Amino acid sequence: MVFRLPFAHIPSLKENHKYDRDERLPRWHGWHAARRGLGTNLYRLGVPDKVIQSILRHSNVNVTLGYYIKPQTQDVIAAMGKFEAEMAAHTFGDSNGTVNHTSGAIPKSVN
Repeated sequence: MVFRLPFAHIPSLKENHKYDRDERLPRWHGWHAARRGLGTNLYRLGVPDKVIQSILRHSNVNVTLGYYIKPQTQDVIAAMGKFEAEMAAHTFGDSNGTVNHTSGAIPKSVN
């Protein structure tokens, strides 16, 4: 199925391009936004990417990840918190194996 986007609302294109809608195609009613919301909400609930791909019936998981899952700020903060906790649980040393507990390399907060 081929979709044609109406670019007539962009002034620079409107002058040089006449848009004629293909009446054979269905009118857009916003289902894409609902599908993207579903993908994002399933992702935030912890549903695996491949399962979301199957639910949305995409042939390629990259389409699901690139266009249908929109990470929120809270997701980024939570992920960095998990990373910080994981880093704090380990002892790190320099290339000689010398442990430096006062290096300050582990962040105390996430921006």
